[in-house]
Amino acid sequence: MNDILFGNNNTKTIKRLSKQYFKKNKVRNLAAILAIVLTAFLFTSITSLVFNMVSSMQLSMQMQKGSKADGTFGYMTEEQFEQLKNSDFVEQAGHRRMIGYASNALGHSVELNYADSIQQELTFCVPTHGSAPEKANEIATTELALKALGVEPEIGAEVPLEFEIRGKTYHYDMVLSGWWEASNDMVSVAVLSEQFVKDNPDVVKNTRAVDGEISGVTFSDVVLKDKTNIQEQMDNFVYSIGGNPKDMSADNFILSVENQMGKAMISPESILFAVVFVLMFVLCGYLLIYNIFDISVMQDVRQYGLLRMIGASTRQIKNIVNRQAVWLTLIGLPIGLIAGFFAGRALLPVVMELFSYEYSATSLQTSTSPVLFIIAALFTILTVFISTRKPAKKAAKVSPMEAIRYTEQDDYKKKTVTRTRGAKLSHMAFSNLGRNRRRCVFIVVSMLLCIVLFNTMIIVTQSIDEEKWITRTTKTDFTVYNSIAANALEGFRHHEDALPQQVVDMIREQDGLEEERYLYRNTADDSNVLVDYGFEGLECTSTYEDQDGSLRKAFGNYNMKTAPDAENLFFGNVFGASEHFWADMMIYAGETDPNVLKPKMLTGEYVIIGEGLDRLSGGPKSTPLTEQLQIGDSISFYRDGELVKTCRILAKACTVGTEDETPSTTTAMRNIGGDAPFVYLPDTLFKQIYTTPTLLSYGFNMDDSLQPQMEEFLSSYVEKNPSVTYTSTKLLKEQLNSVASMVLVVGSLIGCIMALVGLINFTNMIITNIITRRHEFATMQSIGMTNRQLQRLMVYEGVYYAAGADIIGGVVALLLTVTVLENVLNSPSMWFFTMNITLVPVLVIGVLYLLLAAVIPLIVLHFFNKGTVVERLRTSE
Repeated sequence: MNDILFGNNNTKTIKRLSKQYFKKNKVRNLAAILAIVLTAFLFTSITSLVFNMVSSMQLSMQMQKGSKADGTFGYMTEEQFEQLKNSDFVEQAGHRRMIGYASNALGHSVELNYADSIQQELTFCVPTHGSAPEKANEIATTELALKALGVEPEIGAEVPLEFEIRGKTYHYDMVLSGWWEASNDMVSVAVLSEQFVKDNPDVVKNTRAVDGEISGVTFSDVVLKDKTNIQEQMDNFVYSIGGNPKDMSADNFILSVENQMGKAMISPESILFAVVFVLMFVLCGYLLIYNIFDISVMQDVRQYGLLRMIGASTRQIKNIVNRQAVWLTLIGLPIGLIAGFFAGRALLPVVMELFSYEYSATSLQTSTSPVLFIIAALFTILTVFISTRKPAKKAAKVSPMEAIRYTEQDDYKKKTVTRTRGAKLSHMAFSNLGRNRRRCVFIVVSMLLCIVLFNTMIIVTQSIDEEKWITRTTKTDFTVYNSIAANALEGFRHHEDALPQQVVDMIREQDGLEEERYLYRNTADDSNVLVDYGFEGLECTSTYEDQDGSLRKAFGNYNMKTAPDAENLFFGNVFGASEHFWADMMIYAGETDPNVLKPKMLTGEYVIIGEGLDRLSGGPKSTPLTEQLQIGDSISFYRDGELVKTCRILAKACTVGTEDETPSTTTAMRNIGGDAPFVYLPDTLFKQIYTTPTLLSYGFNMDDSLQPQMEEFLSSYVEKNPSVTYTSTKLLKEQLNSVASMVLVVGSLIGCIMALVGLINFTNMIITNIITRRHEFATMQSIGMTNRQLQRLMVYEGVYYAAGADIIGGVVALLLTVTVLENVLNSPSMWFFTMNITLVPVLVIGVLYLLLAAVIPLIVLHFFNKGTVVERLRTSE
């Protein structure tokens, strides 16, 4: 009911009273401010860390791809580009004219383009040293491109440039106007000026429709106004100007590709993860802030009762409490937001370092977007609002007469207990826990959250299975590749992607090498070799042309690549392996005895069918295609239409990462053979079938004592020669350690904050008990209780809280482990975990809690229970 109707609208008085209560409760204010700061800190630091981490990873992938645009149009004429630039759905459109590739660049591909300022910005081609080219003889490129051209990265340096177009070789002596650090180890872009294009019309003449030459063709990276249905918008534009975005063989084909690296990295799992953390932080803040305000209301209950007695309404009492909450929020919120932002910023390099293997080119992004602060502030304010709602309501509903003689206790039935040996302090302390059951539950819950989180975190880190991680990823101590094979965006595709033989020769000169393994693979350039798997009864559901002119035939959810004129013949995924390769393959069907399998494979009359390893179960990931292939079946190889060899299937095996590509990529499989089954031949037979055998990887084991030297050698070589990369058991262990470190860093941060919340709540509860029970304590001491007995009583109460939190926390942690955590760690993405249950953290934290629970009441009694018994009895009256 509106107070104004009854003439009780004393707003100024309420403000004055609110200020007086605010100034009086200095200890409460500090605790509440700390609680709000912690809550805001949690929301801001984690929000800032996650937002910046996702942005950094996304930027890393965009840099690897070479574009941060929404999409790319290609193979356009200049007239079509003008239509694109003037269209109403495009916000920005870069302009790029393709020229060719530098033929005098050694060991690194250098793409020559004209690009305007928008295109340079969208494709990470803005010089960080010097400036973009303006004159006809100026050029800007990366330091890797300059190294490949034999030029030092110095502004004004002369850059010799050669390229071939339409059978003619061009040579220009250019001047370096600017350069930048390469974001891709395999290919760099060299930017020429608009004046160069004007002065060399023959070079940039678009003759693609006549001879298929790419020089002069126009590309454009674009940013769209509307970020929804990007591919559909792009395709619709191509159709509107008379192009065809689907058929690469069409005369009017125009490339129209959405940049998948520009999409937000959002998945159902990440959303669920975010929701769980938000709820956890809200609960954590709620437990702390609610308890502080509940205690504050209880301490001032007599004053609120007196205000009710002289006519204050429930709304006015709520107003007094809420005003104080608002003032405390205005003080604590900015501190928490600023501290959280800088904490998230400081943690970002640490967390990103843990992902350095996957995101080696990461450029850290630290956003100061207002959205971060708004989100964190809203959640903090929401938490404060929820937390203060009940205490304010409790203060408003207090009965004036009850408040005068208030002693803290809930309404519950008291039991009369008869003891023959007198009252025990331990029994008294246990009975006192029921005085305010709700607060008792809150204290226990706030303390056990830390126990549950730390125990879960330790179980996760101890469940990481190093042996499973390594054995299901590689079979050798070291595996060396051309670095493009480990590039998930480019991948191993062509003959030029082979690991150079000189690299292998250099490694073989080192001491301690054992069990060398050469693994060759067919490429997209080997389209003259086709495989007859002998499939029967497979029904092709659809056929479509790939970008390289080959066909993909779909068989349900699986597809295989083939030549346009081939019938039941496919490019396949074919490997040639040296003799040591066969010894430890995971054979699950056929010939399983290594002593029999190896000699038979070396005859060249047999093959092994490989299937991807289900890393979770350790078994094969069979497909309808591999299930058709049985032991003893024949597989034939055709080159240029002629039968070259027919072999029989000797065995079927599960293959790990280094046996079919790399531990982190499957790009070659998708781009060369599609889902065609893996076929393993002896390398001698592979070289007979494929005229240009291409070395995918070189693996070997090392004497244990010499492994550190080899690790140092390869690390140093790869740093100087980025076109080569390697995998080793040491690097794999470091990857695994990074996962554990990330869990420990993030979990420890949150766990420590939760532990602090629990201890603050516990301390506040002890302070409140002592303040509100002064009269009770004075009465007991007046009839014989000593100070030592009072101290023991409070210590017992604290120990009961700590023991209860530890016991219940242990039970909750165990239940969560065998239900939720076990299901999470048994998911496919968590294949490298083996559940290892422990309750040691529960015991360790329990001991710490018991020690603190025994010490804190003694300290609080010393400061808050001063004065003689008579003085305290009089004060209470």
